[in-house]
Amino acid sequence: MPGDRAQQILDFLELADRFKFVERRGYVTGATRRENDAEHTWHMALVALLLHGELENRADVDLGHALSMILVHDLVEIEAGDTYAYDDAAIEGQEEREQAAADKIFGTLPEDMGTRFRALWEEFEARETAEARFAKACDNFQGFMQNAISGGRAWRENGVGKEDTRRRTDFPRGVDPVFDALIARLYERTDREGSFG
Repeated sequence: MPGDRAQQILDFLELADRFKFVERRGYVTGATRRENDAEHTWHMALVALLLHGELENRADVDLGHALSMILVHDLVEIEAGDTYAYDDAAIEGQEEREQAAADKIFGTLPEDMGTRFRALWEEFEARETAEARFAKACDNFQGFMQNAISGGRAWRENGVGKEDTRRRTDFPRGVDPVFDALIARLYERTDREGSFG
């Protein structure tokens, strides 16, 4: 491996370490602290690994490709920051912020790697392939589940009602019945626990 390529890879991995410090609005179980992007991504990958075998049409979804998208899907937040799903004001301009961040972050890699990572990120955002829809469903599911298992603290702090969460749960519910079944159980839990205040 040429020296410049090795250095670019090392520099990118050091940059990616900042992912662990991108704080999300949701809390970890027990609601003692907020979740970070690295934790969200790991948990989302675990969701994908667990649920892939439960999909009705699992043969249509390449798990390795979906996991690759999951690993890079939020890296732009190292520069752009996390945008809370229920903050309409912050959502405005999110696409532009993330495009600029993608240019910067993926541009630090050797060209072939940067092109590949950028393509994975763009595929995830477009949600046009079976793998992208599955990965996005895992993303939305994980965020909803994290709020449910942390007692809904972030929802209450941000005035998010049960009906507001439908804009995050409707998509995965439409991807595959496994998400519908799990989300239904989580809604039962949030009702029992009074998670929406």
